Amino acid sequence: MVEVKNEEEIYRKLQRYLDSLPIDYPEANSGVDIKILKRLFTPQEVEIAIKLKAIPQEPGALFRPFKKKGWTLDQFSEALSTMGKKGSINWIRGKDGKDYYGIAFSIPGFYDYQIDRLTKEFAKDFDQYIDEELVPAMMDNGTLVLRTIPIEKSISTDYHVSNFDEIESIIKNIRTTIFLSPCICRQSTKVQGIGCDHPIETCITIGRANPRIYLEQGREITQEEALQVLRSAQDNGLIICPTNAQKPIMICCCCGCSCLFLKNLKKFENPSLYVDSNYFVEVDENSCTGCGDCVTACHMDANNVNEKGIAEVNLGYCLGCGVCIPACPEDARHLVKKKNETIPPENYLELLQTIGQKKKIIREKRKTDKNYSRVKKIK
Repeated sequence: MVEVKNEEEIYRKLQRYLDSLPIDYPEANSGVDIKILKRLFTPQEVEIAIKLKAIPQEPGALFRPFKKKGWTLDQFSEALSTMGKKGSINWIRGKDGKDYYGIAFSIPGFYDYQIDRLTKEFAKDFDQYIDEELVPAMMDNGTLVLRTIPIEKSISTDYHVSNFDEIESIIKNIRTTIFLSPCICRQSTKVQGIGCDHPIETCITIGRANPRIYLEQGREITQEEALQVLRSAQDNGLIICPTNAQKPIMICCCCGCSCLFLKNLKKFENPSLYVDSNYFVEVDENSCTGCGDCVTACHMDANNVNEKGIAEVNLGYCLGCGVCIPACPEDARHLVKKKNETIPPENYLELLQTIGQKKKIIREKRKTDKNYSRVKKIK
């Protein structure tokens, strides 16, 4: 079996390995980063995890260094299976029926694989970590994993809407498995006793390389069922957030009360600069009655009613999601398409490569300027 050396050193080694991947896992001064890893990995499992690659492999391809330490292939395969089943690493099944294992990012990754098994303690730890370290690090890189697209009821015929910004087009172009799961963020707030009333079964993942399938954390659905879920989410005032690619692997239906990203983005100045969106909201002052419904509808606190009784939009916080458009009883709000359209990466792999390249540049710059590209909280 794996020899257990200094425990803290072993977990720190895993933290640094995770942080070297495209999706950050930075060190936390509070130590909560290691606390989370200890909830997911035994020291022996850490030794395995740091040998895993981003592209999943079968146990036999990973076994060589562990054979030298006295493991049998059966023991090693069982250890990988245990880690996969508790959601600490990526576990998928190939067309050949074999199991494949790879390193998992934090989010989307091992946090998402805790559906239906979250404890109050784990949820609190991860909330603390994403607030202290994870969201700031992701914003520093300048490209987030998620983007926003306008809800269907907010789209005007005045603009050409690209396929990657239209939810129906995204869904109808899927040629693989569509899988529906509960929202891990809403499960997290509920287990902590601070949950909201928004629908839970709203998280859509796309493709067979999806550990949630093998962890049985949801169900396969059709394209029509996916559209029904997304339209229901829109009717409930949720923001549609696909992964930041033309062919997303995940579509989240987010709210500012439970979503780990949105509720933390609001703590920074001008978060709209960091979230890719091709739209923003304008108000028709002649039609606005100052009812305030838009203020209630907005998940980013971007709206307010001024002293003249007219709604105003803080474009530094407006993500162009369009949720406030159908909420306005006077039709006094509309989406405006930005002059320069942001075209997302083609797919998730290209997105990770883009993030990784930016991360490499930033880390090189910080060798001489430790505050280069750092984003600061204002709340």
